[in-house]
Amino acid sequence: MIKIKLAEILKEKGKSIYWLADQTGITYPTLHKIATKETQSIKLDVLEKIMIALDVTFDEILEIEKE
Repeated sequence: MIKIKLAEILKEKGKSIYWLADQTGITYPTLHKIATKETQSIKLDVLEKIMIALDVTFDEILEIEKE
């Protein structure tokens, strides 16, 4: 299973989902679903925008959890 660490990164950087939505042009509901792990997939262009805005890499935002 892949864990998305968006909420943790936002908290660590002192940023909000509203801020990220403004920076990326991605809608708040979409980002909220990603941050609360309510989504089953993320488009690569969305992931790229998030990583650029937060200045993080794939391995910082995504983590493989062994079940």
